[in-house]
Amino acid sequence: MDRRSSIKTLVIICAATALLPSCVQDEKKKSSLALKNIKIDGNEEELLSKVSETIIPTTGTPGAKDISAHLFALMMVDDCYAPAEQGKFVKGLKAFEEFSKKKFNKPFVKCTPAERLEILELIENKKEAPQNVAFFYNNMKGLTIQAFTSSKYYLTKVHIYQLVPGKFYGCVPI
Repeated sequence: MDRRSSIKTLVIICAATALLPSCVQDEKKKSSLALKNIKIDGNEEELLSKVSETIIPTTGTPGAKDISAHLFALMMVDDCYAPAEQGKFVKGLKAFEEFSKKKFNKPFVKCTPAERLEILELIENKKEAPQNVAFFYNNMKGLTIQAFTSSKYYLTKVHIYQLVPGKFYGCVPI
């Protein structure tokens, strides 16, 4: 074996070693947000988008998923919640997925819209839902509604924001 062919073989092996990790598909997707305090992967982010979409579905108007309410909720939990509440939210998220698997033997993301609605109604009516699942759902519902009602669409098309309601008279004789 001469030096030229051994160097060529070494280069091919190094290139294959460098490219191999990118070829292997990992089941966990990366989150689209860089969060500082909580760890959420892409599958959990997709679960949050389905929960927010079930809370405010897309009809003739954009829904919660269209305005990225799940990303707003993640940012609020990451930036504004206390560390204990952040941990409780993430544990509730994982327990929510387990609750869905227990109820329908499949993840929440794979459930039909009717099944998703049934799961949320069970939690809403405080039937069979563990406390951490209820904590997660109540916070997610509140953040989804807050994201939707503070969105550009809502403030320009549904509830038109007026800086000063009515008429303003700057100079009125007293």
